Amino acid sequence: MKKLTQWVVGVNILSILWLSLLFHQYDNKISKERFMVIQFLPIILLICFGVFALAVILYRVATFNDCKSAAEELQAEIKEARTALRKKGFKFD
Repeated sequence: MKKLTQWVVGVNILSILWLSLLFHQYDNKISKERFMVIQFLPIILLICFGVFALAVILYRVATFNDCKSAAEELQAEIKEARTALRKKGFKFD
């Protein structure tokens, strides 16, 4: 199963559960007491997902590894390209 399919199935299941609570399909005490929270549950979940995504991005940026050898190799290639272009008459500012 592809990741998109997993997300679509999960969102559909959560949507069905939310709609059943929203339209009082299950007559229970919790859905009547917490109706305001149930109404805003998708917005709350979206905000939580955004905070989680931001935390993951910040963590990955903070723990990003530097590749010193690759940077040196790239700088050497840039120098080679500049000298080759100068020989062909290209002028750099």
